[in-house]
Amino acid sequence: MNSDVDVAVVGAGQAGLSAAYYLRRFGVEPESGFVVLDHAPGPGGAWQFRWPSLTLSTVNGVHDLPGLGFADTIGVDPNDPEAALVHAASAVPQYFATYEKQFELPVHRPVHTRVVCAR
Repeated sequence: MNSDVDVAVVGAGQAGLSAAYYLRRFGVEPESGFVVLDHAPGPGGAWQFRWPSLTLSTVNGVHDLPGLGFADTIGVDPNDPEAALVHAASAVPQYFATYEKQFELPVHRPVHTRVVCAR
């Protein structure tokens, strides 16, 4: 990993992946212009550890990331009552992993960020 970059995105959750998507879209190259650092061992951050009773029908505030719809990645119609059977703890990490791969957003994990400061 190049340690001399212009932007360090801390966290690969919804905000971090959205930021990385737009950086890439505006021509900033991953690894040389920006890096994404995430504490979690895999995609999905804290979603991986949510309780089993949290299903897609009970998740409030999960919104599509730019450029790729959530429902498209998990193959479930969100208006279908059967979608309630899909557990958020597996579906959201699957969505984030697909997103990272589709837009070629390399995420360094696990990275423990201790300090963020101006140069």
